[in-house]
Amino acid sequence: MIFRRFLTMAALAVLPLAAGAQTPAPAPTAHAVPFDAFVYQPASDVAAMTHSTDGKQHSKVVIDHEEYFIEYVTRVINTNAEAHNHWYDYIHVLEGEGSITYGGTQEGGTDSGLGEIRGGKLVGGKFQILKPGDRLVIPPGMPHIFTATQGHTFTYLIFKHKA
Repeated sequence: MIFRRFLTMAALAVLPLAAGAQTPAPAPTAHAVPFDAFVYQPASDVAAMTHSTDGKQHSKVVIDHEEYFIEYVTRVINTNAEAHNHWYDYIHVLEGEGSITYGGTQEGGTDSGLGEIRGGKLVGGKFQILKPGDRLVIPPGMPHIFTATQGHTFTYLIFKHKA
């Protein structure tokens, strides 16, 4: 009984020392981006951003920060291959029909100078049909190409985060 009481007292005495030894949270860095203000956009405004009236591909960046940006994209045509070495793409398909070919090797692309290769074609990639509600994560450096199904539009929301 005395030994048990001794262990309890010893544990209580050491507890404040262990708590004080914890590493403090890191201070915010100089490049930290402040939070955005509250924004409300009714569905009609969002539809105006995501739908082209001329039947062409359309995109709208709605938030652009140093470390990330958010963009609505509507595709009505096939696009060229692309790979971006410094960005993750988190994509949520909103509506329409389309597909993605990803992986493999990108041939014939041009370096944009910003760590992004655009153009050319994909060789040996995997094909995935995309439907509303689907979600994708494309890691940095993975070549990919989006394709709208013939005669349809294909709309998605993309969150790009710097690697």
